This record gives sequence, structure tokens and C-alpha cells, in this order.
Amino acid sequence: MVNKIQKRVKMCIKKSRLNKIISRHQQEADVLKKLIFIRFLYNGKTVDEAVELMEISLSTGHRWLDEWNEGGYENLYPKYKNGGRKAKLTEEEFKKLDEIMINESFLSTRKIHEIIKKEFNIDYSMSRIPAIVKKLGYSYKKGYIIYSKMPEDAEIILKKTKKI
Repeated sequence: MVNKIQKRVKMCIKKSRLNKIISRHQQEADVLKKLIFIRFLYNGKTVDEAVELMEISLSTGHRWLDEWNEGGYENLYPKYKNGGRKAKLTEEEFKKLDEIMINESFLSTRKIHEIIKKEFNIDYSMSRIPAIVKKLGYSYKKGYIIYSKMPEDAEIILKKTKKI
């Protein structure tokens, strides 16, 4: 194998994006690993042999086997469903914030942050505000400039002069 050229990986996406994709599929990978362990047992391997092949601890192998025996395939999925930190705003407060946002005009992230801080005495970080806005069903759009000398009926005039 002299003068064999090594292939290089093409960087199609950024490394950070790749890491996010991997973490998103981590749960499926964990289940796949457990299924492979069970397949070793189906093929006649002992638990000791299977844990050695899978490079896991003996207690983990027995726990996976117990999960399989108790509930089969569905029982191999992780049990953490409602993990994470509890929201600072309650559902009623979210509804009240929604009503406030409907009545306001020209909202920005900074303005919403100020409203939450003033009305509910909760200080979210500025990076959290877009997620709150999205949860309420709103989306961001690029603002447009309103000129001081623009006539009141500018949109109607534009429609009349627009060539199709």
C-alpha cells in the first residue's frame, strides 16, 4: 500500500452545526446501542460477553436486559420526557403578555424585555426573549422606514403608479 492517497473529509457544514445534529440524534443512538446489546443476547451470548463486546459495565447490561424483559422495545427509550427548568412565567402570565403585545405597536426585543420586567418583575436575558415571542405564536419581520414627509395615502399612490 505504498503511495496510497488518503481521502479527506469535505467540510459541508460547520463543526458546531454537526455537533447540534449529533446531539439531536443522541437518543436514537442510545436506543440503537441497547438494541445491539439485546441482539447479542438473542444470538446466544451471555450478559458478560455482551457487555464486554459493547464496552459497557455489567450493571448497565443487566439494567438494559431488565428494561427489555419488562417492556420490550418501547421500554428502551429514556424516561426523561418533561425535563428542563420550569418556566418563570405561568400560563396566565403568558396570556396577559400576549394581550399586552396585541395592544402595543412597533415592538422590539428590548421593548418586550422591558414589558416583562415591569409587568411581571421577571428579568429574562435578552437572548431568551425571541423564544418567548415564538412560543406566543409571533414571528419577527424586518422593520420598515416611515418617512416623516411621506403622504398618508402612500400605499394607494404606489398601487396606482405600479406597473404590472
